[in-house]
Amino acid sequence: MILNKNKVVVGLSGGVDSTAAAYLLKKQGYEVVGVTMILFYEYDKKGSIIEPQFVKDAKRVAKILNIPHYVVEYCQMFESTVKKEFVEEYLKGRTPNPCLTCNKIIKYGKLIEIAQSLEAYYVATGHYANIHYDDKLNRYRIYRGRAERKDQAYLLYFLRQEQLKHLILPLGNYHSKEEVREIATKVDPKIGEKTDSTDICFVPDGDHISYLKSVSKIASIKGDFVDISGKILGEHIGIVSYTIGQRRGLGKDFGKPMYVVDIDIEKNQVILGNDEHTYSRGLIAKNANFTIYHELKEEVKAKAQICQWGLFLPVAISNLGHGKIKVMFHKSERAVAPGQAVVFYHGNEVIGGATIESVIK
Repeated sequence: MILNKNKVVVGLSGGVDSTAAAYLLKKQGYEVVGVTMILFYEYDKKGSIIEPQFVKDAKRVAKILNIPHYVVEYCQMFESTVKKEFVEEYLKGRTPNPCLTCNKIIKYGKLIEIAQSLEAYYVATGHYANIHYDDKLNRYRIYRGRAERKDQAYLLYFLRQEQLKHLILPLGNYHSKEEVREIATKVDPKIGEKTDSTDICFVPDGDHISYLKSVSKIASIKGDFVDISGKILGEHIGIVSYTIGQRRGLGKDFGKPMYVVDIDIEKNQVILGNDEHTYSRGLIAKNANFTIYHELKEEVKAKAQICQWGLFLPVAISNLGHGKIKVMFHKSERAVAPGQAVVFYHGNEVIGGATIESVIK
């Protein structure tokens, strides 16, 4: 099949960013097609499925822009991958990032498939990041978006070369969300007024603990708080209620500040210690992917983020083989949480990343 390089499928969510992206691409002369994904159903009081508001908004935007629009449903896939992993990871005492999993499997994986079925060469989203092709390396490279407070390059580290070559990110060079909001307002003032969504989309009111306990009986099983020597300090309300480095919300007064330093799944214990015990010298990560290297052959120095809005930390990365890497910090760092992504940078470029598997004390 010959794909049309002037045709682009936009992930149209009915929000500010995707609306602006679709508008900009059409203005640039592309043949734009909107695709809206339903990932979970919404129900009315009688239990009947209702059309989500974001779908209605996306349909309205497509009509205003006069572009073809398709609504596709991936509820079963979302349930069996993103939501399933989210629950399982928390039950293992880890702290997952479901947006990364969704981007990897559905938003980019399936969106590219849809685009190609429509004979479109490109896909586009409203992510704040940039993709550039390097003639010398013969590789596509990922760079942070110029909107400092909105940069989303962290969420794209997993993209491989065969995906990057089909990707357009129209918002990467805008300096602020306000600029993008003005563009969306031109299309539809109601869209321009929408607030940013920061919660996990399938978790009601952002309360992930209540959600986990509603879908898994295991999440509510109580156990022991213990100190690093194994002494029992009290009772916890379920391991999903705690994350590495946590001090507040432990639900018990220990007479001094105590921090979550580890979670023992086998014993159903939450291990507490002093702040100094939350620090690690490094980490082991799995499923590594690098954009500028086909394979990591020697130690690489870089900056790293161990969570999406974390500080940029100096690190040394070495290859352990089979997709695993060892990451050593320049100095001990606090609250490294297995399950999160560690993403590496050279300046404003994302050079790769991986999923944190364990810490090196």
